[in-house]
Amino acid sequence: MSPLTLRAEHFRVLDHLLWCPEGLCLLAGANGTGKTTMLDLLMFLRNFFERGAENAFSSIDGSHIRSRGSVDNEPVRLELEIGEAKWVLSLPATEKGIDGTYGEALFRGGKPVLQADMHATDWLLSDERVPRDRIRCCTRVFWDRHDPSNEPDWMRPLVSILTGIRIYGSFWLNQLRRPPDANDSRTSFLHGTGNNLWSVLSNWKAAPFVYRGQYEWVMTEARKAFPGLVGAIEFDRGQPYLFPPDATDPADGLPPERAAAGVLTGLLQLTAIAGAQPDSLVAFDEMENHLHPHAIRSILSALRQKANERNLTVIVTTHSPVVMNAFRQDPEQVYLLELGASPTPVALTDLHDEGWLAAFMLGDLYDRLAIAAPRIVAKVK
Repeated sequence: MSPLTLRAEHFRVLDHLLWCPEGLCLLAGANGTGKTTMLDLLMFLRNFFERGAENAFSSIDGSHIRSRGSVDNEPVRLELEIGEAKWVLSLPATEKGIDGTYGEALFRGGKPVLQADMHATDWLLSDERVPRDRIRCCTRVFWDRHDPSNEPDWMRPLVSILTGIRIYGSFWLNQLRRPPDANDSRTSFLHGTGNNLWSVLSNWKAAPFVYRGQYEWVMTEARKAFPGLVGAIEFDRGQPYLFPPDATDPADGLPPERAAAGVLTGLLQLTAIAGAQPDSLVAFDEMENHLHPHAIRSILSALRQKANERNLTVIVTTHSPVVMNAFRQDPEQVYLLELGASPTPVALTDLHDEGWLAAFMLGDLYDRLAIAAPRIVAKVK
């Protein structure tokens, strides 16, 4: 996958965003600096392309999409560029939401392919005036016009990254502890909530050739992350049972409601990355939740492995010094949302000399407020 470039102007707390993530990246910052907003932006772009503007806005509560203090009547501007293709959205936002029809443009190698002005009822494709589609954005309409055997090669990386974005935030662990839905057909990849985990793993286990051994990879990495806890998963009439490595009796199998929250979280993260398509983007918000430090380090190693094998962009946000320390050998992959920085995020190695960084554990610097620190207000005496 060609490196992607993400730009945003006036999108919530991300007043000026410029980022080119690649490989396994760590995104850190104080509360309120925009880590989750960054993931919302990616989800917004995916839904805008796949399901249309209305779905995209509702998925992130678009009533508060504009940065506080931005200039009146200045649109929220979003750009995603990869290879020759650049997709641009201009959103006529107010403090209460969107006021009118969005603008859109698609470029190939810097030259415009299509253009839709804000508030216009149609868009321009070469010399052709095309009416707005009720649901689909203009770029999606343009893509859908092509026969699958004749899709434009220059545009394919953009479409691949947009349709392949997967964002994982707070998993629905309580849902996983209930009996799985026998009619759940979402079995090829993990849903954002994680509630189809057992259906995915059952399907992968039943068809190892079709799914390229993804189930066994998940189990191999889970055994490393949770030694003594995870040996195998068996499915009896669709119901999952987790067996420890030394299990000798069918009664040793635990149903999901008896499984540790950390084990469930680890299985979810490993399943998410195992099911990611090549050249796609996967993000985990605060991946350390419920996990022991050993499990964190083990799972990060697995994420890095899959990122390299499948040319993935993997984004991990964190407040954990343990996660920070796992990037000590890769400080160039650490990005900070620093208060007052513009543009943001800032590469850690752009802020500090790598020789200086090598003398410290990154988690210690974070814990001591030497990097990505909140704004400390001095007390008035």
